[in-house]
Amino acid sequence: MLSDKKIVCITGSVWTYKHNAPRYLLLKQGFLRPRWFTTGRAFGDADYDYISETSFQIAKVESRVLVHMEYGSEITGIMRDKFQESLAQASAGVLVVGFPEIVAQIAERYPQAVIFAFKQEGSELSEKLDSAKSKKQLHRIDVDELEIGAWDEVMARIQQTIKI
Repeated sequence: MLSDKKIVCITGSVWTYKHNAPRYLLLKQGFLRPRWFTTGRAFGDADYDYISETSFQIAKVESRVLVHMEYGSEITGIMRDKFQESLAQASAGVLVVGFPEIVAQIAERYPQAVIFAFKQEGSELSEKLDSAKSKKQLHRIDVDELEIGAWDEVMARIQQTIKI
């Protein structure tokens, strides 16, 4: 079902909600973000379904959970069917923006997934990304978000890496 569609993941400690941020630009280029689930509160700007912990446990046993993580007393993640729906509907591919724990699980399940970690220069990467790094799926991009044109440079690197 993947055909020529791409799976791109973004993680890291440097973020912006400006419309020139790569996640917004990738959406304009035909990527779709899958709908997430949470047993508590939303963690970012993605769309979420709210489910009970019991529903999560049942979905997990039935192998309907693609990726998940615990954050405090809450669980968040992406169901397999929501990921596949996004992949089928997207013209370019799927974009997953999330914590290292989530994108590392995506990389484990999809060897063609490409992960971009936005970090401040000199900061360390999460050890959760070690496997993706060893498989050459991880691309660290140091970002000074206060620098004029920083996000344009980041987007150019992403486009060059994933060939869009």
